[in-house]
Amino acid sequence: MPVASINDKEFGQFQKLIYQLAGISLSPAKKALVGGRLAKRLAQYRLDSYGDYFKLLTDGHNPTELQMAVDLLTTNETYFFREPKHFDFLRGRVLAGHKPGSPFRVWSAACSSGEEPYSIAMVLADHLGDGPWEVVASDISTRVLEKARGGHYPMDRTDGISREHLSRYCLKGIGSQANTLLVEEKLRSRVKST
Repeated sequence: MPVASINDKEFGQFQKLIYQLAGISLSPAKKALVGGRLAKRLAQYRLDSYGDYFKLLTDGHNPTELQMAVDLLTTNETYFFREPKHFDFLRGRVLAGHKPGSPFRVWSAACSSGEEPYSIAMVLADHLGDGPWEVVASDISTRVLEKARGGHYPMDRTDGISREHLSRYCLKGIGSQANTLLVEEKLRSRVKST
């Protein structure tokens, strides 16, 4: 059964919903993207319209499906050491003024699949060593948080990581894990995802 196109009224409902749930503003240019990303869910439930799917999401009886829709409608762009100026600021201004031995916590909001919080953790490990520090990583998408917890990435995602950080904090995959890296466990244990 082919899924109908999303109409303007239905798109408006999803615009409001994702804004209420995640603070994400979807421009009218995203109408086709929303329709495409949700089409399989309509087919899964054998629904005739996006309006019917919206009712399913908002009737309060299916929080798992609501989370699925949020996961589908959020775009997760990330990579290691994204926004280099932020890391320069962390090193040069924040950590330079930090009192040695005192607790230090960084919150990585919208952490996506974890590259950014692990990048922060590498910097903190360099400067704070075994002192009392942690990174709290959060994201509205449970799907990407699960990936972040694993700390396992394709090697082609490592362009932003220096050779020093790669050798110090990452394990290179071999055999069936070739062309991947795993953030070493000691560093992963410092990143708490919620």
